[in-house]
Amino acid sequence: MEVPVVMMMWLWPRWAVAALLVGGLGACFALWRTTRGDNSKAWVDWTRRALMIVVVASMGMTPSVEVKQTSVVRGANVYFVVDVTGSMVAEDYNGSHPRMDGVRADIRRIQRQIPGARYSAFVFGSEATRALPLTTDGTALESFVQTLSSENTYQSEGSSVRRPVEALRRELERSRRSHPEALQLVYVLSDGEPRGRDSGEKGYSEVHDLIDGGAVLGYGTSQGGRMKENLGGDPAKSGYIVDPKTKSEAISRIDEGQLKKAAKEAGVDYVHRTSPDQGITTPDVDTLKQRSAKGRTRRNPMIWPAGTALVVLLAWEIAALTPRIRLRVRGR
Repeated sequence: MEVPVVMMMWLWPRWAVAALLVGGLGACFALWRTTRGDNSKAWVDWTRRALMIVVVASMGMTPSVEVKQTSVVRGANVYFVVDVTGSMVAEDYNGSHPRMDGVRADIRRIQRQIPGARYSAFVFGSEATRALPLTTDGTALESFVQTLSSENTYQSEGSSVRRPVEALRRELERSRRSHPEALQLVYVLSDGEPRGRDSGEKGYSEVHDLIDGGAVLGYGTSQGGRMKENLGGDPAKSGYIVDPKTKSEAISRIDEGQLKKAAKEAGVDYVHRTSPDQGITTPDVDTLKQRSAKGRTRRNPMIWPAGTALVVLLAWEIAALTPRIRLRVRGR
């Protein structure tokens, strides 16, 4: 049998408890000295009143018992953070398919493996934006997947896998406040290739404490692949992006170093994705619920013993004063 752990829990500021004890007990002592000559039992009255002050003060530093919570998790919030820079259409996934095909397949796979969750999605390229607010509507997530596309080729200013961290942090904090007992699972889907400007974004260590699981999923190969232009028209009629320096077709290559660094900062696994046939190990939500519940405790203040003692002392005070009040009334 496990013995409860009893600890002190300060409900009031310590200075207030100290002031009540020193002031109240000092006043009781002084008044006893002034009344003891007229009443030989004055010490009983003032001892009782001193005890009432001690009991009230004890409520301010109430003992508390640690209670283990056995069921604390309700659902999971799953965040997909998707790279939409032009390199994500490089044709080196599962042979010569665009990397974005792998992103779509993996989001659908994760949704099937974690059913009934709340889903949200962010996209990042030149900027990072929330593309799908947190929702339980699976069809909304499917609509997001179907409409996923890369940025317009000639409007893109480049990106970094760290670009979405600040927007993601704000959303995770808001979600933690609104769903404090839910698991927060983050999946970053990117090729990790840094392009263009680097504004010195913060790393994923900024959100490490807000993440309960997930993964960084990497797309592309070291050999690389060429990329079709996105000009907003028919993709079938688009040409390939040309490197202005070499005047030949530009090649995009995965940067696993950036992806592994992001995974380490976030405290999740990095997985290189090369085909839709690869499995994805997603957290078992029931197992995570038990792990989350284990060791999590709350402290219950034990005010009732002091409250009971105060009621008894007040009843004693009333019983002692009632005959004296009656005598004074009769004497008038």
